Amino acid sequence: KALKGALMINFYREEPRFQVPFQLLTNLMEIDTLMTKWRYNHVCMVHRMIGSKAGTGGSSGYQYLRSTVSDRYKVFVDLFNLSTFLVPRHWIPKLNPSIHKFLYMAEYCDSSYFSSDDSD
Repeated sequence: KALKGALMINFYREEPRFQVPFQLLTNLMEIDTLMTKWRYNHVCMVHRMIGSKAGTGGSSGYQYLRSTVSDRYKVFVDLFNLSTFLVPRHWIPKLNPSIHKFLYMAEYCDSSYFSSDDSD
């Protein structure tokens, strides 16, 4: 279900209702990318500092850390794989008018939670 939801967000990202969720998905992938870059930089630093000696936590050191840079350690690998399903924009069907209306009604209802009229 999550993959289908992410695909819908990705396909209809230009709809106002899906713009913030699309930004969230994009930011999650950016976090994952930054974590991978940090791991790689850490591997390089460890290799410079201790070479191929055992790690401080009892691991095999550099060899172990090097293995953590692979896609196996990505947290949001499914989000990166969404691009596998991308198709030309003109292939994406228009939203059914009732679904489109529901999305905008839901947006209106959701915004009522954030009204500044609340007197606490």
